Amino acid sequence: CERDSVKKIHKNWDVFINEGRNIIIVASVICIDENEQILILLRGETAPRHPLHWDLPGGHVDQTDGSVEAGGVRELQEEAGLKASIEDLQYLDKTIKNVTRNGSPREIIRHFFITEKWTGDVSLVPNPETDILEHIEYKWATFDEIQELSQSSIPNYILRKALNKIRNQRDDPHTT
Repeated sequence: CERDSVKKIHKNWDVFINEGRNIIIVASVICIDENEQILILLRGETAPRHPLHWDLPGGHVDQTDGSVEAGGVRELQEEAGLKASIEDLQYLDKTIKNVTRNGSPREIIRHFFITEKWTGDVSLVPNPETDILEHIEYKWATFDEIQELSQSSIPNYILRKALNKIRNQRDDPHTT
């Protein structure tokens, strides 16, 4: 399982999360309901990156999270008000993007997790640390609806991979 290998590779969490300020670790959670609709959130117009773009629940993994999965669980609750456990997440994939911020090169490593298990109803509340409302709208959308969005930060191939994985598991419950 790739999730286990992520944990094994990074035995020393403090070293992993602090590899340097030039590496940013992000966790995104793909919530898929029984109708194969995916939860997406609309960033606010004052968002520092990708304002008024649709995205998945997720964000920076903090040093206090202890794992990328824990960061995903925390971000899901902070951004969408949904509770999930680490065991409810399935590792899907990661993307690596090189950017320049404040004149410094940065590498953003974004880990994607899938879940069909959560509790609660979606609620958009201000970030507990900044008191800023990061997202102004949410919706449950099909893959086709998300693909048609002009303002989206969601990689379509990741969503296709997530849906295929969920469908395969539904067809064969012994698949993980």
